[in-house]
Amino acid sequence: MVGALALPGSEAEERRRLVSPTRFSAVHSAELLAPATGGARASWQLTLIAPELRTVHNSGLAFSINEGPLWAGRGANTLVTAGLHLQRGPFSLQLAPQFAHSENRRFQTIPFPQGTTTPARSVWANPFHPPASSIDLPLRMGNRPLSQTGPGQSHLALTHSGVRVGVSTEQRWWGPTLRHPLVLGANSAGFPHAFVDIADGVHTPLGRVRGQWLLGTLRESAFFDDDPTNNHRALNGLLIALSPRLDSALTLGIMRVVMSTASGGVPPLSRAVDVFRRVGQPIRLNPLALPTGVQRDQITALFAHYALPAAGFESWMEWARFAEPTSGADLLQYPGYSHGYTVGLQWSRPVRSGRLRVAAEATNTEPDASIRVRPVATSYTSRAVPQGFTHQGRTMANPLGPGASGQWLSADYFGERVRVGLMGGRIRWDNATLWEPVVPQLKLEDVSLLGGVRASVRIGSDRLASRLAVEYTSAVRLSYLYQSKLLDWATGTNGGVDLPNRTLSVSWSTAAFR
Repeated sequence: MVGALALPGSEAEERRRLVSPTRFSAVHSAELLAPATGGARASWQLTLIAPELRTVHNSGLAFSINEGPLWAGRGANTLVTAGLHLQRGPFSLQLAPQFAHSENRRFQTIPFPQGTTTPARSVWANPFHPPASSIDLPLRMGNRPLSQTGPGQSHLALTHSGVRVGVSTEQRWWGPTLRHPLVLGANSAGFPHAFVDIADGVHTPLGRVRGQWLLGTLRESAFFDDDPTNNHRALNGLLIALSPRLDSALTLGIMRVVMSTASGGVPPLSRAVDVFRRVGQPIRLNPLALPTGVQRDQITALFAHYALPAAGFESWMEWARFAEPTSGADLLQYPGYSHGYTVGLQWSRPVRSGRLRVAAEATNTEPDASIRVRPVATSYTSRAVPQGFTHQGRTMANPLGPGASGQWLSADYFGERVRVGLMGGRIRWDNATLWEPVVPQLKLEDVSLLGGVRASVRIGSDRLASRLAVEYTSAVRLSYLYQSKLLDWATGTNGGVDLPNRTLSVSWSTAAFR
């Protein structure tokens, strides 16, 4: 038997959610799409995971949004996923390694100033984020082609009485968003972790409760610093979602991740309860010296999802706080301090043997007005853990990155075999660093404007089918890396480095059913 993997954020996942919005899952990862065999499975059931090929080509700049282990730099970039899935009764073993290759052609960057930090940082490290607002987010991954093979979407799990436990390297997408999750998502490779999952839920007097706990290890990129002792960090996370009895269309939830320094590749069991510990406020740029020993930082978020299947409508929101409030009064006085949010909606209706869908999402993790009286580090950066909330040089959640905002709008027709659509968006990059003295001139905001088209087609019979998907985006990045200047003092005319970029992505996947 041959199946396929539906990765977080993929078209297969979009189609299932489109038909039934209430099938939204607050905790999801790669899902195996294969025929159900039924029964208790007394013997091993083998499913081959058909190879999936994805290529992304960028003409002028790196542009990588929710590409998992693939860093889509300038030039051609390729990601291949394949493997097998074994199941016997409650045991499940999935081996789905991924191979990623980036041509990584040259484009303009700003080098990190050498000799300014201890330990020394790579010339490719992000120059806009030295200590204290620090993050492992290179503008370019070195100056050579990159190739990487990893365990990808693999796991070993046991399910009993609705509870699933195991170890995994899969990506984890938390919350209801379609494109810009705030806590965990598909913008980086999956990280090795142990997990406990209650995906089907437990019925309580208040309603159905679902959740996931995990403890894993994050890794530094090769383009951050020269300190070999801090290459690993621990990440402990907990998500709890409630579907109230009073309204089954509503889902409410809370999620928290705590990152901590770790000296080895496997976090000690003591980190398994970090989500219940206070971490203080390392995000403050001017606190007293941080204590010695284990350093921690955190993100706490609330989310809500509401679906009206008969109307083909769903909406959602996430609201995150990067600093713990010191008290209830502190929270009420500075409610927007170090916060971020994503809001979105999706509406669809049946048309001609398919469905027409309109979806929109807006995200903002820029500093709010309280920064005037209360300095704060940029979102996803950290003063306590220099690499910030990243894994292998990529943010684990919001693909827009630290201190950014963005809006996204799309309209698509989903037929049984064909999909066609239009999309457009705007991104304001890393706006919290607007006044950093990296570029010593008058600065305009670094903004991308983009629009594009996409289509996919299913080829073949019900027994053997392939899907080819193509997406083309044309974008312009205005005042790239804040490189702008005043051209005419008399008129106030500004100019700067405005760079175009065209992105073409092609995906091919096949699945056979007997």
